Amino acid sequence: MPPYDPEVFGKYYLVDKIAVGGMAEIFKAKTFSHGGFEKLLVIKRILSHLSENEEFVSMFIDEAKISVSLQHASIVQIYDFGKIQDNYFIAMEWVDGKDVKQILRKLASRRKLLPEEFAVFIAHETCKALDFAHKKTDLKDRPLGIIHRDVSPSNLLVSYSGEVKIADFGIAKAQFSAYNTKDGVLKGKFEYMSPEQARGEELTPRSDLFSAGIILYEMLTGRRLFKTESELATLEKVKAAEIQPPSSLNPNIPPRLDALVMRALAKAPEDRYRDAGELQAALLEYMYPSTPTVTQKSLTLFMKELFAEERQSELERLEQGSELARSLHSKVPDLFLDDDWEEGEPGEAAPAAGATTPTLHQPPAHGGRSPLLLTLLASALVISIAAFYLIQSADRGPGAGAPTAQVDGSLHIQVTPPEARILDGAELLGAGPKLVVPLSPGLHTLHIEAPGYVAAEYEVRIASGERVLLPVTLLAEPAAEGVEGGATEGAEGEATGGEATEGVEGEATGGGATEGVEGEATEGEATEATEAPQRGSAPPPEAAAPDEPEATGRLNVNVSGGWAYIYVDGQRLAETTPLSGYTLPAGEHTVRVVNEASGLDQSRSVRVEPDGTARVSFEAN
Repeated sequence: MPPYDPEVFGKYYLVDKIAVGGMAEIFKAKTFSHGGFEKLLVIKRILSHLSENEEFVSMFIDEAKISVSLQHASIVQIYDFGKIQDNYFIAMEWVDGKDVKQILRKLASRRKLLPEEFAVFIAHETCKALDFAHKKTDLKDRPLGIIHRDVSPSNLLVSYSGEVKIADFGIAKAQFSAYNTKDGVLKGKFEYMSPEQARGEELTPRSDLFSAGIILYEMLTGRRLFKTESELATLEKVKAAEIQPPSSLNPNIPPRLDALVMRALAKAPEDRYRDAGELQAALLEYMYPSTPTVTQKSLTLFMKELFAEERQSELERLEQGSELARSLHSKVPDLFLDDDWEEGEPGEAAPAAGATTPTLHQPPAHGGRSPLLLTLLASALVISIAAFYLIQSADRGPGAGAPTAQVDGSLHIQVTPPEARILDGAELLGAGPKLVVPLSPGLHTLHIEAPGYVAAEYEVRIASGERVLLPVTLLAEPAAEGVEGGATEGAEGEATGGEATEGVEGEATGGGATEGVEGEATEGEATEATEAPQRGSAPPPEAAAPDEPEATGRLNVNVSGGWAYIYVDGQRLAETTPLSGYTLPAGEHTVRVVNEASGLDQSRSVRVEPDGTARVSFEAN
């Protein structure tokens, strides 16, 4: 895979994309500081088209509030939460390793089972984290009532140093949650729900114990416990909770461990362990005479051997992205401090509040400098400054005012295709794929063009000293074939009473498309200029009669555990998964999702009803 082009996101540099889910996208990110200091972390950013959705935003804020209150070695830590432009984000701890889902898939490809001692250890560490979360209290010792509700293999991270951490409290329930799940709405992965969760009942912490029991069962047997071909059938299977002991699939499991797993998977909550601490103690007792520390060391060697090739590739890719991010960071202009904020010389103390600043005739702080010498230096400096301004005034002519300092801003352009030319009016700035140019403060009209691609124009306003990032992807020129109604086939956005050129995002009204720059430029801050995303509409096979508009519906496409490019009826869309509210003519359509890197290539037929929403889900390989 080619290296990821770093993206500047506030003070963070996004150096690689980890995953895209139904609610957010996740990146490896870095921050830089003085003396070569770097910190690697993870940015979880809410998808842009969901930023206006109050339900998703409330869930996202809840995740940050819940997670930041859980300071525990077995829970992924939260460092920061905020909103940059229109994107809410969480900055969190980076765990250098793999999740349990990836571990089990890798072992399945080798036709091997996870060693029993590691399965028990991972379950033990999971219960330790859950017990802490379930029993967490506020400063007045009042229970917070936290229930994870999404304990699943993809949310259990195992590092290459043998640590186990639980992540993603995105749908966790707590007493202080601003977002409350509506009655009858199920949150979580169906195949890892407890029976009471699948029935939509009120949950207790014992629901998380059932989910942990499912994961332990699957680690010991290498088989999915409740997974079926349909979500409805999976839910019914979970509700029934008719489970055979894991030893029926793996005869090497001793009766004592069999009984432990089956008690965690009891259908009635009251028949399970009293709490996560009790289950943790049972697992620890089973592990004896081995201790968690000894097992962790063995797990470290196991993980490094299992993912040796992947880890080396990931480290190389991370270093490539980091090097590009360092280059971007090195071009950020230094901040010049006002005199009031300048640090004194070594050994000089800042004057206390209310103290008078020493003048030249007072005794010097350093004995080597005489008052006469300081006075002469100060006089020379004053004369030099006066002479400078006299010369400047003479050059400007009589009546000219004092000059206002204006610092050029900088524009960072990342453009595809790489041969694209970038012009500021008639002035050629250069060619892609990456270009950093100084621009004077004010409004600039940029023209980006390349042979065989539709040209695009952007209006970018730069403030004094500001740095603006502009990612641009030109679309290939369309075929000569057009679509009745004045809109060229493949154009994104809506066209009314005029023509919209392919690749123009936004809304075109009365004969043109206007492209804006997100956010307002603020001096000294890094902002990103982007095209305003709008959901496009796939053109109908045949134009409808003017007095009989063709019925349309909407399409939602999601890939569980990954992302993919989307093809509808053989035509690739501009968007990738997850796709929400995409307009299509009513009728039968073929949806195909492709991600060559992960080997995903699946197709399904879907029927779009007039004014309805068709939903189709795929699972990453």
